[in-house]
Amino acid sequence: MLQIEVLENMKSRLCDKPIVIDDWRKDETYEGIYPKGTRDKSAYFSPEAVDEKYLKGNYRYLFKLSRSKFPWQFWGEIIAYRLGLITGIEVPPAHIGLNNEYNPGEATYGALIEWFYDDKKDTYIEGGQIMEGIIKDYDRQKGTQHNFLSIPHFVKNSTGYWAGVFTLDCLIGNTDRHQDNWGLILKDAKTKKSKQGFVLFSPAFDNGTALGYEILEENIDKYKDEKLFEKYLTNPRHARHHMKWSLDQLDVINFYEFMKKFVLEFKDSKDIICKHLRFERSQVEEVMNPLVSAVTDNTYSLTQKRLHFIMELIFKRKKLLEKALGI
Repeated sequence: MLQIEVLENMKSRLCDKPIVIDDWRKDETYEGIYPKGTRDKSAYFSPEAVDEKYLKGNYRYLFKLSRSKFPWQFWGEIIAYRLGLITGIEVPPAHIGLNNEYNPGEATYGALIEWFYDDKKDTYIEGGQIMEGIIKDYDRQKGTQHNFLSIPHFVKNSTGYWAGVFTLDCLIGNTDRHQDNWGLILKDAKTKKSKQGFVLFSPAFDNGTALGYEILEENIDKYKDEKLFEKYLTNPRHARHHMKWSLDQLDVINFYEFMKKFVLEFKDSKDIICKHLRFERSQVEEVMNPLVSAVTDNTYSLTQKRLHFIMELIFKRKKLLEKALGI
């Protein structure tokens, strides 16, 4: 259970209102250098001086929109960040972004996500680059050979890192941890003469393909049917990590079977996962509830019904994971 002072310190890192970025400087280099992905996104630099504790001055932020069919999807990034704070899993800070200039004359909301490395100092290596160096003829586009056991575990606390990422993905139902949604950061590699910096994993970024984003508001009530809900939570077609367990894996396994394999392979990971799962519903509600009244625009708002559904998803998955691991 989270201590009161820890919860209060956590709240100081959150913003419960939209951050207007109309006057932020656009990063013109972003679209030409960085991957575009399936959702529209652009990058901006925050003002030199910021009063808010939850923002960095003169720092790159990603303004990430939702798929047009699901304008509420961006909330997933923000909720994942808040859940990461609660569980102790590193997720890039994500806030509510509002840009009135993105489509002139129209208020556009998205997730405003803090860039997770300093590209003036650090070098970043995408997971896809690593997989290409390990597996001959690796298909970078489809990623069908993407698997956990092939990833070299030479980084310090590799087990702890993956225990956290997989736990988060399981709780939020993230099916998109593909080979370019993780990577290695070589800290200060560009500023040291040796060109070799301290190596660490990226935080768990890109968490929008999760939390039932694809379920329309009018269909949420259908999941009051326990059998339908359980099928949604466990069906390997929708409830699985993007990466396979091993290169030769033929069958598709769901989150919970994957986590059982992980704990059997890495015995010390069970205690780590247990620590990440030491949270209660009241604590999550306290951190998430302010989001319901944060945006009044009906197109983008997070309704109480959807937040309640998201809470059910998180805690039912938590229960299934605890059962699978005997916690």
